Amino acid sequence: MNTIAVNNADKVQVEISTNLLTHLLDSGLLHCGDCKCLNANAKAVIWHTLLASSTNSDVL
Repeated sequence: MNTIAVNNADKVQVEISTNLLTHLLDSGLLHCGDCKCLNANAKAVIWHTLLASSTNSDVL
């Protein structure tokens, strides 16, 4: 079996759909502090999703 050398093993970069991002944020499985925007498009999508998520939350 081949070994893959990893320089930064504690981070990954993934692409997920906006629907999945919304679901993860709404369910509390992902927190905004866990996200880092890698480009302007990602920043726009995450900010829009965070704003929409915060307005859809139930207030007790």
